Amino acid sequence: MTIQTEIRKARWTGERIARLGFLLGMGWDARRIAEDPLIASTPNNVHRQAQRFGLAFRAAAAALALRLPPEATQLYDAAATKRSLTREAMIRLLLLVVAADPALLDNILDDGF
Repeated sequence: MTIQTEIRKARWTGERIARLGFLLGMGWDARRIAEDPLIASTPNNVHRQAQRFGLAFRAAAAALALRLPPEATQLYDAAATKRSLTREAMIRLLLLVVAADPALLDNILDDGF
């Protein structure tokens, strides 16, 4: 008995390419992009198509990868989902807001210790 799998071969239309670029810009990884309903592909194919169309995965997203305790991860994920952002994009936004106000930064750091 053999197991057959259906491989969906969809054309990379302008809409799919634009969505790929948008999700890359949001900092999504290949696995998450592949699961997007419009993309509906594999992570390997996502990488190949990004290269084909001259799109790059953001190095900043990899640099921002933090190892957080599970409780903190859940809180950041919930906050990011509420705002339609990735966790990394939400943390980046938070850091930029705090950095824009030195008094806020001092208050957070002084109250946190």
